[in-house]
Amino acid sequence: MTLPSVAIVIPTRNRHEALIRCIGRLIPYVQQHPECHFLISDDGDAPSTSAVLLQEFGPIPVTQGPRRGPAANRNHGARCATEDLVVFLDDDCTPDPQLIAAYQQAAISNLEVGVFEGRISAEGEVTTFADAAPSNETGGYLWSCNFAIRRELFLRLGGFDERFPFAAVEDVDFHFRVKNESSVLFLPDARVWHKMERKLGWKVVQHHTLSVLLFLHIHGLEATGKSPVFFLRMAVKSLIYTTARHVRAGTIKYPSYLLFRVWSNLLLALITFFWKSHGALSRWLYPPCCTSCESIHAVLAAPEQPWLPLGRSPESV
Repeated sequence: MTLPSVAIVIPTRNRHEALIRCIGRLIPYVQQHPECHFLISDDGDAPSTSAVLLQEFGPIPVTQGPRRGPAANRNHGARCATEDLVVFLDDDCTPDPQLIAAYQQAAISNLEVGVFEGRISAEGEVTTFADAAPSNETGGYLWSCNFAIRRELFLRLGGFDERFPFAAVEDVDFHFRVKNESSVLFLPDARVWHKMERKLGWKVVQHHTLSVLLFLHIHGLEATGKSPVFFLRMAVKSLIYTTARHVRAGTIKYPSYLLFRVWSNLLLALITFFWKSHGALSRWLYPPCCTSCESIHAVLAAPEQPWLPLGRSPESV
């Protein structure tokens, strides 16, 4: 049976070393399979990235990203694809060399499935409260750093919602919409390793929290199953269980980051309790620190408008 064609979409932003490592793991397979192609969308300096990859691997398509955040960058890469299957990876992941083969075989064997969820394993050790890496060992998350989707379904869904300017919750939103359109099959053999990251400061927590509020605004508290009690429980869980785990492991550096997370969950509980005023409360409790924050506040203050499929305008609806 003929293997489906694959577009490997990797969004990046001037991270040449990580990108080379990611591509290098897959390029032997791609060179042997003419139906597979890389599509690199660079939100930074695309010509520089293209030159680096040309020297390292030969010609690899690099397109200039729209510079509006990861969601828009992924959509831009996918918009350039014409292949049957779109595989999304992040540049800071180390993929298994047979990852693309696993996705192709699954797509052939499961014609009724539109989305395939890859395995994500954390690489490195947690040494502080601020260390974390996305992990998906048994499925159920559909993190954007490793999954495949049939191109026709991706376009029908409208891609990632570009109102999410940060690398936060945009994949949760996409998964929320996917579940209404297609089953999702977890593939443990389609594996990547994601390095541990250290995220410090209130700004990181604010950006994530505003993304959560945007998700709740778009879909509503009832549809998402979130409530003040949910966020209160998250605050207590972080304060008690997370603290206890780090104390036992001796990884108690940067406790301020934990306190920021606890405080933010308490604020989310307050905002959801007074949900009818969530736009004004969000701006008061999370004053914008950048234009991306301002863009989220603008959506929170306005009536909900549906996210449009790629290539469509409000006038066409």
